[in-house]
Amino acid sequence: MNYFLIDYENVHVAGFEGVTKLTDNDCVVIFYSENADTMTFGLHRRINESKARFEFQKVAVKEKNALDFQLCTYLGFLSRDKLTDDATDKNFYYVVSNDKGYSVLPEYLKKFGIDVRLVSNVAKDEVKVTPPPPKPQVVQVQPAKPAGELEKALSKVLNNSADIPEVVKNIKVLKTRSDINSYLGKKFGSAQGKIYGAIKPFISDKK
Repeated sequence: MNYFLIDYENVHVAGFEGVTKLTDNDCVVIFYSENADTMTFGLHRRINESKARFEFQKVAVKEKNALDFQLCTYLGFLSRDKLTDDATDKNFYYVVSNDKGYSVLPEYLKKFGIDVRLVSNVAKDEVKVTPPPPKPQVVQVQPAKPAGELEKALSKVLNNSADIPEVVKNIKVLKTRSDINSYLGKKFGSAQGKIYGAIKPFISDKK
């Protein structure tokens, strides 16, 4: 048996597209409210021509989404009441609405062996549900390490702060004060003496 639960407040006449092709193995339950409780002569005629069984559920709309909640509740009772272990007597349920809030139902009710689909009309045209965008990854930014005393000393005598990491690296790698002095002379020329004087307290352990 196919059950079509129509959110008439949402789809109106468009939700009945294909209704004349339904058979006596179909049941249409129309949920309507005081906000949507009229139908056209054309729709009335198509319903009369259809072989399906029709039920009407007028819902009290006092709060936002009241019809949605009552339709879901009815679906729960209906599907549980009709649940059977007989594979040859399986029921299928269609929520006819363009409200994508219903899209959570199929996956949830699938765990209980209940087949539900969200469609835009009784012709079973599926509502396209766009998955939510992936959550952006949170990158933990490590706080900058405070500058050491050697770096601070160099920042006072070097015109280009970008040279500091290279100078620090060479000071640590070179084994003697003579090698460090020679390196500074080649790299900084006449500024070598001023730079060497700034770093001299930090290389007292060198030969």
